Amino acid sequence: MAEKYFVECDCGKRVRVALHEAGTDKACHSCDRRVRVPDSITLQESSGDPYPLLRPLEKISRTVQNQEPPFDGLCHHCEEVNAVYETPVQFNVLVKREMDHDGGIRPTITGGIKLEMAAATEFWEEHSFSLLLCTDCYHAFESDRSQSRFKKMIGKLSVAILLMALLIFVLLKDPLFAAVLTFCSLIGLFISAIFIVSNQKVEPYVIKWLSEIRWFSDAFTMEDEYTLTMGETHKIK
Repeated sequence: MAEKYFVECDCGKRVRVALHEAGTDKACHSCDRRVRVPDSITLQESSGDPYPLLRPLEKISRTVQNQEPPFDGLCHHCEEVNAVYETPVQFNVLVKREMDHDGGIRPTITGGIKLEMAAATEFWEEHSFSLLLCTDCYHAFESDRSQSRFKKMIGKLSVAILLMALLIFVLLKDPLFAAVLTFCSLIGLFISAIFIVSNQKVEPYVIKWLSEIRWFSDAFTMEDEYTLTMGETHKIK
């Protein structure tokens, strides 16, 4: 979940503010008085952030290394009991891309021309951590993962059914049966399309569960180019 920041008004009420509002004035929702929002470092420190100068992904890596919250063993979802299961996560982000050459049309020794594609060297930053879950939360996570796999299977099955319907129509010339199969496959394709369009890079259930980890939501929204993979869950030894 995203970080929450608050400043206290003279009336005694807390005013929720965003990090980008640091150094500005914001109206109290209770008394309408203007409240001064402190600088960004002070805001982060007031929320219990031990590393206000680090990027969100660097904060995750540092707390993993030091076994500090949110990687001190508590379940990331309920935050009430110790975790029993862990699911490894690999989050790689593109740091920079250096162009080796910009491609274009090049002359050849035979007097002709050839088209060269642009080439670049990419530098990636790797971050590894684990989603920690207690037994009850693990079962809920596995339920979401199973549903995601089922939706993928529906999409593949729908394509196969659609091809079968076309073959039946062409070979057996049975338009009624082919129409029924086509209708069923189109429903499956529609469900699959909604699933694919909703998130091109990462499956929705992955973002839902990883967002329970502090700083992950901020880190995820900051990165433009990344790869995110989750391994198989296993019991913590």
